[in-house]
Amino acid sequence: MNVRRVCRFLGLAAASLALVLPTLSAAQAAWPARPIRLVVPFVAGGGADVTARLIAAKLQERLGQQIVVDNKPGGNTLIGAQELMKAQPDGYTLLWSIDQTFVLNPSLYNRLPYDPRKDFAPVALAITSPNAVIVRAGVPGAVADVHELVKRARAEPGKFNIGAAAILSQMALEEFNRSAGIQSTRVPYKGSAEVAQATVAGDIDAAFDGIAPYVQFAKAGRAKILAFASSRRFSGQPEVPTLEELGYKGVDFSVWFGIVGPRGLPPEIVARVSEGVDWALHQPDVVERLLVFGFEPAAQTGPQALATRIDADLARYAPVIRRLGFKLD
Repeated sequence: MNVRRVCRFLGLAAASLALVLPTLSAAQAAWPARPIRLVVPFVAGGGADVTARLIAAKLQERLGQQIVVDNKPGGNTLIGAQELMKAQPDGYTLLWSIDQTFVLNPSLYNRLPYDPRKDFAPVALAITSPNAVIVRAGVPGAVADVHELVKRARAEPGKFNIGAAAILSQMALEEFNRSAGIQSTRVPYKGSAEVAQATVAGDIDAAFDGIAPYVQFAKAGRAKILAFASSRRFSGQPEVPTLEELGYKGVDFSVWFGIVGPRGLPPEIVARVSEGVDWALHQPDVVERLLVFGFEPAAQTGPQALATRIDADLARYAPVIRRLGFKLD
């Protein structure tokens, strides 16, 4: 090939590349150009699903593109997480994630099919919900406050029964026992609804649980939330103190949800989704609905906030799980 033909070939290649690059840039700038799938690793109708759909509806409004919720329950969120891992990092598949996926499963499973730090792109920390100490109310001899609960538990070691369902709630209870220096008996349940019913029926002395199932019971005077196992007071019930405020240290076990994408998700897409989530969480109707379900917007919502929370909870929860001997396989 002579010099003239080489130059002609390079010129044609450069011209072709010049035509392609604007097309690629335009495609990226047009995101989202089609519906986005939000994988929810829970059954439809529960609190995790309802809050996901609430945020998705507002995010859809902000991004101007349909967001389709795709429920993939099972395996303590493993099925949903693996569904995301199979997706292309183009922003059209995202995961509504919970702390279980990233900070509990790594210690609960001997073999986990993903690395919580390396296999996902943090997008936004969204909402939190505190665990709480709840007791029966409206009956003679009902426990009035946390200090009275501790006094009764100390009076009868091993006979004061406290119910809990989720692993995080059971962890919170055991850390409270340790902090308070008591030997209450942990009564495990399959779900929060069962714990709530047992609490108001008087089958157990107290509960460590998320607050959603108890809101209506509390309004009816049948249950009382004594304190929150969280780092700050819950905005839906600001009059209720935290265990930390009452002198019981280290009992901070709030549930959180957020959005992650596949590894390699472009930063510009991360930024747009994160901004959309933050905007959604500042809408009064969203905040009102969240409080009904026992959730509130996270104090910080960006991708760095989510990455920081994952790192902090991984380090904090692992030794607790080892000490308690919890395993799922």
